[in-house]
Amino acid sequence: MSATISKKLIIVTTSHRPTQRVRSFVKDLASVLPYAVKVNRGKASLTDLYYDAMALGAKRVVVVGVKKGNPGVIRVYAPREPPEIGLDEIAVISLSGVKLRREHPGSQKTFNTRSLGIDIRGVGNEIVKRVADTLVRAFLAKLVVFDEDAEKVDVLMKLHVRERELVMTFICSTTGRICGPTLRVIAVRDNVAGYRVYLPEAREQEIGGSVG
Repeated sequence: MSATISKKLIIVTTSHRPTQRVRSFVKDLASVLPYAVKVNRGKASLTDLYYDAMALGAKRVVVVGVKKGNPGVIRVYAPREPPEIGLDEIAVISLSGVKLRREHPGSQKTFNTRSLGIDIRGVGNEIVKRVADTLVRAFLAKLVVFDEDAEKVDVLMKLHVRERELVMTFICSTTGRICGPTLRVIAVRDNVAGYRVYLPEAREQEIGGSVG
Protein backbone atom coordinates (compact mmCIF):
# COMPACT_ATOMS: atom_id res chain seq x y z
CA MET A 1 0.00 0.00 0.00
CA SER A 2 1.10 3.55 -0.66
CA ALA A 3 2.54 5.44 2.28
CA THR A 4 0.43 8.51 1.50
CA ILE A 5 -3.28 8.86 0.97
CA SER A 6 -4.57 12.32 0.15
CA LYS A 7 -8.32 11.76 0.08
CA LYS A 8 -10.52 10.76 3.02
CA LEU A 9 -13.81 9.04 2.31
CA ILE A 10 -14.87 8.09 5.85
CA ILE A 11 -14.65 9.90 9.18
CA VAL A 12 -14.66 7.58 12.20
CA THR A 13 -15.31 9.02 15.62
CA THR A 14 -17.03 8.36 18.95
CA SER A 15 -20.09 9.57 20.77
CA HIS A 16 -19.48 12.07 23.56
CA ARG A 17 -17.54 10.89 26.63
CA PRO A 18 -16.04 7.71 25.18
CA THR A 19 -14.12 5.19 27.26
CA GLN A 20 -10.56 4.16 26.44
CA ARG A 21 -11.82 0.87 25.03
CA VAL A 22 -14.15 2.70 22.66
CA ARG A 23 -11.28 4.95 21.55
CA SER A 24 -9.15 1.88 20.85
CA PHE A 25 -11.98 0.28 18.89
CA VAL A 26 -12.44 3.42 16.78
CA LYS A 27 -8.72 3.41 15.98
CA ASP A 28 -8.93 -0.25 14.92
CA LEU A 29 -12.06 0.33 12.84
CA ALA A 30 -10.62 3.35 11.06
CA SER A 31 -7.56 1.32 10.06
CA VAL A 32 -9.61 -1.16 8.01
CA LEU A 33 -12.16 1.13 6.36
CA PRO A 34 -11.28 2.60 2.96
CA TYR A 35 -9.58 6.00 3.06
CA ALA A 36 -10.76 6.50 6.65
CA VAL A 37 -9.55 8.97 9.24
CA LYS A 38 -10.12 8.89 13.00
CA VAL A 39 -11.37 12.17 14.43
CA ASN A 40 -11.50 13.06 18.12
CA ARG A 41 -15.10 13.99 18.91
CA GLY A 42 -14.64 16.32 21.85
CA LYS A 43 -17.70 18.56 22.11
CA ALA A 44 -18.40 18.50 18.37
CA SER A 45 -22.05 18.23 17.37
CA LEU A 46 -23.32 16.27 14.38
CA THR A 47 -23.46 19.56 12.51
CA ASP A 48 -19.79 20.12 13.31
CA LEU A 49 -19.04 16.63 11.98
CA TYR A 50 -20.93 17.51 8.82
CA TYR A 51 -18.62 20.47 8.25
CA ASP A 52 -15.61 18.26 8.97
CA ALA A 53 -16.88 15.85 6.31
CA MET A 54 -17.35 18.68 3.82
CA ALA A 55 -13.84 19.97 4.48
CA LEU A 56 -12.33 16.52 3.88
CA GLY A 57 -14.62 15.52 1.05
CA ALA A 58 -15.78 12.55 3.15
CA LYS A 59 -18.85 10.56 2.06
CA ARG A 60 -19.54 8.86 5.39
CA VAL A 61 -19.37 9.72 9.09
CA VAL A 62 -19.20 6.70 11.39
CA VAL A 63 -20.00 7.30 15.07
CA VAL A 64 -19.36 4.59 17.68
CA GLY A 65 -21.54 4.78 20.78
CA VAL A 66 -20.84 3.51 24.28
CA LYS A 67 -22.77 0.86 26.19
CA LYS A 68 -21.55 -0.09 29.67
CA GLY A 69 -18.07 1.13 28.80
CA ASN A 70 -17.85 -0.86 25.56
CA PRO A 71 -18.65 -0.12 21.92
CA GLY A 72 -22.42 -0.69 21.76
CA VAL A 73 -23.63 0.78 18.49
CA ILE A 74 -22.25 2.04 15.20
CA ARG A 75 -24.24 4.78 13.49
CA VAL A 76 -23.38 5.60 9.90
CA TYR A 77 -24.27 8.97 8.40
CA ALA A 78 -24.07 10.42 4.91
CA PRO A 79 -23.55 14.17 4.45
CA ARG A 80 -26.39 15.93 2.67
CA GLU A 81 -25.72 17.60 -0.63
CA PRO A 82 -25.39 21.41 -0.42
CA PRO A 83 -27.23 23.68 -0.05
CA GLU A 84 -28.75 21.36 2.56
CA ILE A 85 -26.78 21.09 5.78
CA GLY A 86 -26.48 18.09 8.08
CA LEU A 87 -26.07 14.34 8.21
CA ASP A 88 -28.59 11.65 7.29
CA GLU A 89 -28.43 8.45 9.34
CA ILE A 90 -28.30 5.63 6.79
CA ALA A 91 -27.50 2.58 8.95
CA VAL A 92 -27.32 1.46 12.56
CA ILE A 93 -25.33 -1.60 13.68
CA SER A 94 -26.04 -2.80 17.22
CA LEU A 95 -23.26 -4.72 18.95
CA SER A 96 -23.24 -7.29 21.73
CA GLY A 97 -19.47 -7.05 22.02
CA VAL A 98 -16.17 -6.51 20.24
CA LYS A 99 -12.65 -7.88 20.29
CA LEU A 100 -9.85 -5.41 19.64
CA ARG A 101 -7.12 -6.19 17.14
CA ARG A 102 -4.49 -6.47 19.86
CA GLU A 103 -6.60 -9.12 21.59
CA HIS A 104 -6.19 -11.45 18.61
CA PRO A 105 -2.97 -13.51 18.84
CA GLY A 106 -0.99 -13.26 15.62
CA SER A 107 -2.87 -10.22 14.31
CA GLN A 108 -1.16 -7.50 12.32
CA LYS A 109 -1.54 -3.77 11.86
CA THR A 110 -2.68 -2.38 8.55
CA PHE A 111 -2.21 1.11 7.23
CA ASN A 112 -3.71 3.24 4.46
CA THR A 113 -6.49 0.87 3.51
CA ARG A 114 -7.81 1.75 0.08
CA SER A 115 -10.45 -0.92 -0.38
CA LEU A 116 -12.65 -3.14 1.79
CA GLY A 117 -14.38 -6.24 0.48
CA ILE A 118 -17.44 -7.80 2.11
CA ASP A 119 -16.84 -11.51 1.56
CA ILE A 120 -20.00 -13.45 0.69
CA ARG A 121 -18.30 -16.42 -0.97
CA GLY A 122 -20.16 -19.49 0.20
CA VAL A 123 -22.85 -17.48 1.97
CA GLY A 124 -26.26 -18.85 1.04
CA ASN A 125 -28.35 -17.15 3.68
CA GLU A 126 -30.46 -14.29 2.37
CA ILE A 127 -30.40 -12.36 5.65
CA VAL A 128 -26.61 -12.34 5.71
CA LYS A 129 -26.56 -11.23 2.07
CA ARG A 130 -28.94 -8.39 2.89
CA VAL A 131 -26.68 -7.28 5.74
CA ALA A 132 -23.71 -7.49 3.36
CA ASP A 133 -25.47 -5.08 0.99
CA THR A 134 -25.96 -2.67 3.89
CA LEU A 135 -22.29 -2.90 4.83
CA VAL A 136 -21.26 -2.18 1.25
CA ARG A 137 -23.34 1.00 1.28
CA ALA A 138 -22.38 2.04 4.80
CA PHE A 139 -18.62 1.52 4.51
CA LEU A 140 -18.15 2.25 0.79
CA ALA A 141 -17.03 -1.33 0.33
CA LYS A 142 -17.22 -3.91 -2.47
CA LEU A 143 -18.92 -7.28 -2.57
CA VAL A 144 -16.51 -10.19 -2.88
CA VAL A 145 -18.35 -12.93 -4.76
CA PHE A 146 -15.52 -14.69 -6.60
CA ASP A 147 -11.93 -15.53 -5.67
CA GLU A 148 -10.60 -12.98 -8.14
CA ASP A 149 -12.61 -10.27 -6.36
CA ALA A 150 -10.68 -10.94 -3.15
CA GLU A 151 -7.40 -10.18 -4.91
CA LYS A 152 -8.58 -6.65 -5.72
CA VAL A 153 -9.13 -5.42 -2.14
CA ASP A 154 -6.78 -4.64 0.72
CA VAL A 155 -8.98 -5.94 3.54
CA LEU A 156 -11.71 -8.59 3.61
CA MET A 157 -14.61 -8.58 6.05
CA LYS A 158 -15.64 -12.17 6.78
CA LEU A 159 -19.22 -12.81 7.94
CA HIS A 160 -20.43 -15.85 9.84
CA VAL A 161 -23.28 -16.67 12.17
CA ARG A 162 -22.32 -17.90 15.60
CA GLU A 163 -25.02 -18.81 18.08
CA ARG A 164 -27.32 -15.75 18.11
CA GLU A 165 -24.95 -13.20 16.55
CA LEU A 166 -23.43 -12.22 13.23
CA VAL A 167 -19.66 -12.09 13.63
CA MET A 168 -17.64 -9.72 11.45
CA THR A 169 -13.88 -10.22 11.19
CA PHE A 170 -11.36 -8.17 9.19
CA ILE A 171 -8.62 -10.08 7.34
CA CYS A 172 -5.63 -8.70 5.43
CA SER A 173 -6.05 -10.10 1.91
CA THR A 174 -2.31 -10.48 1.26
CA THR A 175 -1.40 -12.36 4.45
CA GLY A 176 -4.68 -13.93 5.60
CA ARG A 177 -4.09 -12.56 9.11
CA ILE A 178 -6.56 -10.65 11.25
CA CYS A 179 -5.86 -6.93 10.95
CA GLY A 180 -8.83 -5.26 12.62
CA PRO A 181 -11.42 -5.63 15.36
CA THR A 182 -14.02 -8.39 15.55
CA LEU A 183 -17.63 -7.24 15.84
CA ARG A 184 -20.43 -9.30 17.36
CA VAL A 185 -23.62 -7.92 15.82
CA ILE A 186 -27.15 -8.52 17.12
CA ALA A 187 -29.13 -6.10 14.95
CA VAL A 188 -28.82 -4.08 11.76
CA ARG A 189 -31.10 -1.29 10.58
CA ASP A 190 -30.82 0.04 7.04
CA ASN A 191 -32.64 3.34 6.70
CA VAL A 192 -32.05 3.47 2.94
CA ALA A 193 -33.38 0.01 2.10
CA GLY A 194 -35.98 0.29 4.85
CA TYR A 195 -35.42 -2.90 6.83
CA ARG A 196 -34.30 -4.03 10.27
CA VAL A 197 -32.89 -7.41 11.20
CA TYR A 198 -32.64 -8.65 14.79
CA LEU A 199 -30.24 -11.57 14.65
CA PRO A 200 -31.57 -13.72 17.53
CA GLU A 201 -35.03 -13.69 15.94
CA ALA A 202 -33.63 -14.12 12.44
CA ARG A 203 -31.60 -17.13 13.50
CA GLU A 204 -34.61 -18.83 15.03
CA GLN A 205 -36.82 -18.11 12.03
CA GLU A 206 -34.55 -18.21 9.00
CA ILE A 207 -30.91 -18.97 9.81
CA GLY A 208 -30.39 -22.67 9.94
CA GLY A 209 -26.70 -22.85 10.76
CA SER A 210 -23.29 -21.26 10.51
CA VAL A 211 -22.27 -19.62 7.26
CA GLY A 212 -18.96 -18.23 6.14
